[in-house]
Amino acid sequence: MKYRIMNISGRLLSALAVLMLVGISCSSSESEKPAEDQPITVDTQTAEYVQGTASHRFSGTVSSDRTINMSTKVMGRIAQLEVEEGDYVSKGDVLIQIKDDNLQAQMNQVESSLIEAKAALSNTETNYNRIKNLYEQESATQKELDDISTQYEMAKAKVQMLESKLQEVEDMLDYTRLTAPFNGYVISKMVSEGDMASPGQPIIALEQEGIMKVNITVPESNISLFSYDDTVSVDIKAVGYNDGIGVVKSINQAGNRGSRQFAVEVMLPELDKDSGIKSGMFAQVGLVTEGDRAIVVPKSAIVERGQLTGLYTLNDNSEIVLRWVRLGDESANGIEILSGLSEGELYVASIDQPLREGRKVSTQ
Repeated sequence: MKYRIMNISGRLLSALAVLMLVGISCSSSESEKPAEDQPITVDTQTAEYVQGTASHRFSGTVSSDRTINMSTKVMGRIAQLEVEEGDYVSKGDVLIQIKDDNLQAQMNQVESSLIEAKAALSNTETNYNRIKNLYEQESATQKELDDISTQYEMAKAKVQMLESKLQEVEDMLDYTRLTAPFNGYVISKMVSEGDMASPGQPIIALEQEGIMKVNITVPESNISLFSYDDTVSVDIKAVGYNDGIGVVKSINQAGNRGSRQFAVEVMLPELDKDSGIKSGMFAQVGLVTEGDRAIVVPKSAIVERGQLTGLYTLNDNSEIVLRWVRLGDESANGIEILSGLSEGELYVASIDQPLREGRKVSTQ
């Protein structure tokens, strides 16, 4: 009997131990539930329509605002032309010298004649004054006074004529020596030293430094977007000039009849030599106008998977669902969602931790 009681007690103790182990195991399983099954906190927003924007971009070419062709007004051989295309020149630098031997000879001759004419005028003036005094004293006739007066006027006229001729020759000599009218660069050289230059014939072309513009052509359907003094964005990717500012300077009121395009000039702010921006570079001009109402989300909400774009939304059970969407224009306010997201839906606005579909979340 005593043995049976001990046997039953042993069985009860064994059963009790098993139950305790099961309880401990269940408690441990509950406390060690994987972290990924716990709800996570994410930043969510509700999709809503806002006033949309429309971005417009137009391709163009950079050029200097001031470009000139330098030419001479006299015919002669080019005696000095030491600049090359791409050279930097400063205002006042002598760029071109035309051989001026003939003009120098003319000037020497005119100067000699002028000296003689002034000496003759001085003598004639002395005689004029003398005869005039005699005439007033009734010691000279009217004819003598008239003759000396004529000689005097002719002598003065000759001096004036020679002075004008000398000024003309000096002006012509100035035309043989061409200087840079501003700081800039030689962009084209049409002749070489030793060639003959004719009046009006372009010799070199210069462009002013620092003052640049972008020339664009705008379709007739978009020309109404531009107004004088409008501020636009300018990108010149070749030199990393991004989101620069330009101002609309001119809008050609006559479009091209073939292409239906209108020429527009956009001025850039004054640039320094280190900007790297040069004539002929490709540029893009952009402007933003008011568009249709659209759902706009922050860029931080966008998920990219290869060629696909999407964002994380929340279903009715507060679970994450990856939704593929089609994007529209991007602006400072965010990115337009053209399809894939409806007004009133919740989406994850900022992805600051790894997310997976089906994960429960708590919102903030």
